[in-house]
Amino acid sequence: MSKKQVSLPSYDYLTGKQVTERLCELFNAKNMRALSQMLEISPSTIATWHQRDICPYEVAIRTHLRKGVSLKWLLLAEGDPYPNASPHTYQPDKEETRHLIDIDLFTIKNGQLAEQGIMTFDQSLLDELGITNVIAIRDAENTYIVDQESTNAVNGIYLIEFDGFFSLNAIQRLPGKKLAIRFQDTTLTVNETELNVTGQVAFLTTRLLNASSNHFIREPDTLSGE
Repeated sequence: MSKKQVSLPSYDYLTGKQVTERLCELFNAKNMRALSQMLEISPSTIATWHQRDICPYEVAIRTHLRKGVSLKWLLLAEGDPYPNASPHTYQPDKEETRHLIDIDLFTIKNGQLAEQGIMTFDQSLLDELGITNVIAIRDAENTYIVDQESTNAVNGIYLIEFDGFFSLNAIQRLPGKKLAIRFQDTTLTVNETELNVTGQVAFLTTRLLNASSNHFIREPDTLSGE
C-alpha cells in the first residue's frame, strides 16, 4: 500500500512594499531611507523590492528573530504582530482579577543578551502606556522592562547595541541628530546612526528585602541615568 503524498501549498505572501510598510511601523521608521539604515541595507534594495514586488524573506526572518514579531503578521497580514505573550489570570486575596503575561527575561553578560527564562508581569501596567512588545533585563536587584517598539531615542534609559555590545544607558537627544550617552561618570556624544537602539526602559522593578515576591515598580518619568 502506497503512502498518501502530503501536499505543501504555497502562501500568498505580501508584496515588498506591503512588508516594508509593516517594517516601518515596527521600527518607527519615518521613511524608507530611515528603514534602510536600521536594516543596514541600501535604499536601492528597498526600491527594487517595491518595483519588482519582491518579498524580503531574509529581512523578515531577521526581524522575527530579533524582535519576536509574527511572520504570519509580517508576511501574510494574518493575526497579531506579537502573539507570543501567553496571558493568564489569577485571583488575588482581594476580589479583583489581574491579567498577567509571561515575557522573555535576559541578563547582559559580557555585552551580550543571555536568556534567563521568563518573567511574569502585570498586563495592566503595559496597557496604561499602550505597550505591547517588551522584554525584561535583570541586573542584580533591578529588572528593567524594555519597550522594544520605542527605538527612536529622545530622553530616557535605553537598551542599545554599540559596536556589537549591548548595554543599558541614559540617552539625551541633541541638535544635529546627535545623542549624548551616559557611561557611568562619562558622557559620550555620537551620531544617531552609530548605534542601534533596541528599546526604551518603560518600567524599573526593584526587589525589596531580598524577597522575590516584593517588588517596587517605578515608571519612566522617575527613572534617571545615575
